[in-house]
Amino acid sequence: MYYIDRITLTDASFLAGSVAEPAAGETVWAVGAHAVGDEVIRPSLHRVFKCAVARTGADTLPPEQDATSWKDMRSTKRWTPLGPLVRADGKLVYESHALESTSGDIEYHLKLRYCNAVALYGLRGAEWSVEVYANDAAPTPVKTFTGTIKAPAMGYYDYAYGQRRYRDRKLITGLPIYPAAKVVIKIKGSGSQMRRVTQIDVGRLRFIPGMSWGGVLAGLTRTPRAYTYRTEEKDGSSTTLIYGTTYDMAGQIKLNGSSEDNALVQLRNLLGKGVSFAPTLAPGFEQSLVFGTLEEAPTTRESKPISSISFQIRGLPTS
Repeated sequence: MYYIDRITLTDASFLAGSVAEPAAGETVWAVGAHAVGDEVIRPSLHRVFKCAVARTGADTLPPEQDATSWKDMRSTKRWTPLGPLVRADGKLVYESHALESTSGDIEYHLKLRYCNAVALYGLRGAEWSVEVYANDAAPTPVKTFTGTIKAPAMGYYDYAYGQRRYRDRKLITGLPIYPAAKVVIKIKGSGSQMRRVTQIDVGRLRFIPGMSWGGVLAGLTRTPRAYTYRTEEKDGSSTTLIYGTTYDMAGQIKLNGSSEDNALVQLRNLLGKGVSFAPTLAPGFEQSLVFGTLEEAPTTRESKPISSISFQIRGLPTS
């Protein structure tokens, strides 16, 4: 089982790119008049707040200190695909929002220390690319990874009527590592084509010990699932909100008993976090890449040399 040990991003991690903070359409909060429904951002918190009670120039409390008048809505555009993030109330939350553009490519230029893996989810557009530079002053990339998002048509009929598969998620591994690398992530298209990404995960590729003893066994289960919220009225009518889809994943790992302690430490550190998981790096398992939370992982010592881990991952909505 592979996973990405996420690198924590800060304001200093952003070198450039197509998504500024504030981005187009975003307004930084300032003391003054604000009507109900106005939205403002607090760049220091990377949050968008919506006015719930009209404000005047006499109201000087910033939105995060005035929960009665302002509602914490979501992350700023720059941080939309980089959750989970800490909300103004201190709670760690994951929000199922997509970063979209029809006016140009989506680009993130990040300064990263020893990053060798990138995971992308919810992709739309023509293609993606990841470029690695030795540092932010390097003129040319050391290595470039590219791929298409929509499977090519097999002929005219397929082009006009076929159901061509989207490669909506991708795990890119083997990035050259540097202490202060610049990693450029692009979601590209042409003209007014929709470019979209729901989650970008950057970090170091790790694995649960056990590859030498069989790794993830046959019987791996992936369960497509929709996130929904349903309300029912007294007259019998109901409303269902569908706000994202994902996969849940469950399976079993066999490992050498001598690696059990190491595995338990890793599993404990993965609990309660949004993490990119991949059961294998072999071809044909692209859709098994899941961004989710490890719910449980019962670990059993079957005999002196053999242990097993039964894992259950709850996917977060990334489609």
